[in-house]
Amino acid sequence: MAVPVDGPEVLIAEGTGTDGVSWRIWAQRHRPSADFPDEDELESTVRIAGPDGRTLHGGGSRGPALSPGKLMDVSTGGSDEGPRTLLVRVHPVIRRAELRTTGGEIIDVPVYDSGDFPEIRFAALLVPRDSHLDYVAGLNDEGEEVERFSLAFHDHNWHRFRARTGG
Repeated sequence: MAVPVDGPEVLIAEGTGTDGVSWRIWAQRHRPSADFPDEDELESTVRIAGPDGRTLHGGGSRGPALSPGKLMDVSTGGSDEGPRTLLVRVHPVIRRAELRTTGGEIIDVPVYDSGDFPEIRFAALLVPRDSHLDYVAGLNDEGEEVERFSLAFHDHNWHRFRARTGG
């Protein structure tokens, strides 16, 4: 497959919550790099804006579409205001994603397809700042869990960040 030289940014999904906070997910293919010389890289980004249009947070990941041997690559983020973000690149075998909090709540994570990136799907969710996250699970067509990613490390660092910044 010919690898494009830094392809265009592709809008994957966007929306606005009842609180006026809007979000957008983009992805962009990049040519091989020193870190990944034999394959193209994929950058996926989520951006959150407040009701006034001001950017509250932007972040994501760049690398192979999926890490070798994995069905999901997960990133979380946030800033000193606005909700946290959960952005997951998933293998097409994953048809649904669920987020579990440490309190046992199960939250469906919307999954989005893009014809520009047929090798993966994107799952994303805005999460309340004070949530305590346990894991995200990828489920197949039969509803069976095919991969689980622990969010313990992400959650610990998030709450440590909040304690330092007062957010």
